[in-house]
Amino acid sequence: MTRGRRPGLRPGQPRLHVAEETGAVAALVALFLPCLLAAAALVLAAGALLVARAQLRAAADMAALAGAQDLDWDLLAQGVVYLRGEEAAADALAWLRANLDGRAFLEEGRAEASVRVLNTVDPTGSPAPAACPVTGRPLDAPTVCVLVRAEVRLPLLPGRVTVSVHADASVVGRPP
Repeated sequence: MTRGRRPGLRPGQPRLHVAEETGAVAALVALFLPCLLAAAALVLAAGALLVARAQLRAAADMAALAGAQDLDWDLLAQGVVYLRGEEAAADALAWLRANLDGRAFLEEGRAEASVRVLNTVDPTGSPAPAACPVTGRPLDAPTVCVLVRAEVRLPLLPGRVTVSVHADASVVGRPP
């Protein structure tokens, strides 16, 4: 093969100029750039939703666990496992607020929380049937249920999305 010849050209065949293809790459870039930017925005929005949901779930879990530690020690000494309702709910809300402040992608002050403390016995030790208010699951131990709803900012996209998570923590004794 000699230098300067393009492969596929036969001797005597005129060389084709590439003038007709000038700007083809620019046209393709102009055509696909908006699609690429839209795909990048959707990927960032999906990532923001996953991060926000994980942050909300962690905060709800910590809040439920904090509330489940507010046992009535006097009743526990008598063998009755009972949660102090007001203290458990207040502790759960305090932990929730402390763990949601300043989180990425969450709207500041736009989170709503619901905390329910459910005891499966009354203070006398008599059974009091209870069920989780979110899942409807019957409870067999005192439980703190936390439901959190928050607005999430989506990067590069207008608007906000509401994300809800639920967590609960039960007080259980030693296995038999």
